[in-house]
Amino acid sequence: MNEGVEKKFEVLDTEMTPNPNAFKYVLNAPVVGSGARSVTSEEDAKGDHFIRSVFDLGNVQSIYMTENFVTVSFQSAHNLELLVDAVEDIIEEHLTFYDGQDAKPEETDEPSILESLDKIDFPNLSDPEKGAVIDAVLDETVRPALANDGGGLTVLDFSDNTLRIRYQGACGSCPSSATGTLRAIENILHSSLKQKIRVISSS
Repeated sequence: MNEGVEKKFEVLDTEMTPNPNAFKYVLNAPVVGSGARSVTSEEDAKGDHFIRSVFDLGNVQSIYMTENFVTVSFQSAHNLELLVDAVEDIIEEHLTFYDGQDAKPEETDEPSILESLDKIDFPNLSDPEKGAVIDAVLDETVRPALANDGGGLTVLDFSDNTLRIRYQGACGSCPSSATGTLRAIENILHSSLKQKIRVISSS
């Protein structure tokens, strides 16, 4: 059985992304209740007919779902035009709403941790506290830009002044993510927190 709650979707637009082998399908409504869902193999489908149907097309590398879009990344450009159209049909036939998944909790009216932070105190925080602050900075600065390109990122850990992240969606296999985007994130964190932080990605 699909883990989601039954809800039909319509694809409003199919957008190219900076990753030539990834496409962003913009939907008529949110696809997850909160957070995001990232699937990198058919074995992760757990009886989900939508995920299984997409991977059954072949040449599929990953599926990323958050907000009101689904990004499908392909392993190569082989038969890409046919695959892109086939995924759209599968979305409209089989995709259902997912009521809360494996990323961040729902937003609340509570003030952001950044509102009460004095940047001069950041170096004195513990690593878990620094990680929470960094995650909040990413929420406000980096994740919206990545989502616009059909991607995202999750924080794996922070220690010894090094942030380890995992790219999702179109960013997961995009060549620019390996160097340019990492450096851009480092620059944003330095500008926001006045401390140099090393950022590395893990597959």
